[in-house]
Amino acid sequence: MQSFAERAGVNRGTLSAIINRNPPRKISVRELDLITKGMGLPEGELYNLYAEECFIQSVPHWRRLKPFLLRCAQTGKLVCIEKVLVMLLDNLSHIGEIFATAEQMYEQGYMEASQILYQSVIEGEKYNNSERLAVSHYRVFQMAVGKDMEANLRAALQFEPYRKSLPVELRLDALVELLKIYFFIHNWRHIIELSDELIQQSQAAFRERKRRRKNSTSLRRDPVWLRRSLIHYYGQGYLCKATALQKMGDFEEARMEISRYSDLSWLEPASDEEEQEVMKYTSWARANSYTLDILAGRQEVLDDYADFLREHPEEILSGLATIIQSANKYNFSIDDILWKFFDEISGFESYNDSVSMERRLRFAIQISIYYFRRGRFNEGIESCLKALDLAVTTNNETVLAEAVALFEAYRSYSGPSQEQIFKTVIEQMRVRTTLKYSMQL
Repeated sequence: MQSFAERAGVNRGTLSAIINRNPPRKISVRELDLITKGMGLPEGELYNLYAEECFIQSVPHWRRLKPFLLRCAQTGKLVCIEKVLVMLLDNLSHIGEIFATAEQMYEQGYMEASQILYQSVIEGEKYNNSERLAVSHYRVFQMAVGKDMEANLRAALQFEPYRKSLPVELRLDALVELLKIYFFIHNWRHIIELSDELIQQSQAAFRERKRRRKNSTSLRRDPVWLRRSLIHYYGQGYLCKATALQKMGDFEEARMEISRYSDLSWLEPASDEEEQEVMKYTSWARANSYTLDILAGRQEVLDDYADFLREHPEEILSGLATIIQSANKYNFSIDDILWKFFDEISGFESYNDSVSMERRLRFAIQISIYYFRRGRFNEGIESCLKALDLAVTTNNETVLAEAVALFEAYRSYSGPSQEQIFKTVIEQMRVRTTLKYSMQL
């Protein structure tokens, strides 16, 4: 006993009480870890037995159960978490503790473990308008979002009915994330609705911040905590609304919304970072004003816009996609502009975030149309295949169908290697579609 106690780093009296006392002294998860290490077993090896004997066969105390759940998250013993939670859901009084532990796991980066706990809250919470139910749905939504647009939309539809029960600091972020998803599927009317909600919530947060600061004795601490500045949320609301109006062809209304985020200095930026954010939206307003001019076919501003893009390289991908779209609509040449940005176009493949992927997809399909119309068939086929590949990666069925139709229209100009790439892409989509519908059955 003494030898093992020294080896494990456990007090001998504690070890004796665990083994010899009747009933035995309850083991803490820390003591279990020390005993496991003393036995020369892998970390967490005894967690399954521990869950069975200490939590499932007897009523657990949360003070002992929470450290165990956190250790299971740290060691990846997710099955143990699931076993214990099945038992806990028989007693709804633990919902609050489960939620708080899920939040702690989420903050510490244990996403898979926290998702199991959030799902338990969703299944066990009896009040549909409760804040913790809304937050749990939001966290599951956040973890589900990736490059697959169809999966993102499903996640958004499941979460969206709960967004209004979120606390304001999460609701603002949730609206921004929802706007991104609906932007990808081009649901412009819903984007306008969500944008208006984001602007209204930003205004409410701004008024509350002003009220609390007025009544606060301390001016050092911000009385309304937000993950991002109000400049960001206001700007995103007006930016997304203007973009949706532009996509719907309402250019005059779009210009009005652009003017609203062209100068956000009235939001009283409190740091250099916030000053930079004000300048960023001013720059975007200028860029999007150019976009409206280009889409209206004003070729006289092309050179000025190209100079602007050169000064703001982060706008090049989106800007060139707009220029090509206008060139296709009004049938004018932009070969000189494409040549000016040859190096930048070659580097587009390194842009892999969700927003850039959508822009790359739009660029690829538009430039393939441009090349085909100008008789540059090999370049058109190559760009069309890039659009196909991006459509498969993002699971964008709308653009996929457009790219397939475009390829078929000019298929006679493709070579053997291009034919093989096309067949491979189509087979990937066939397998994915078959799998999707078989799972639904």
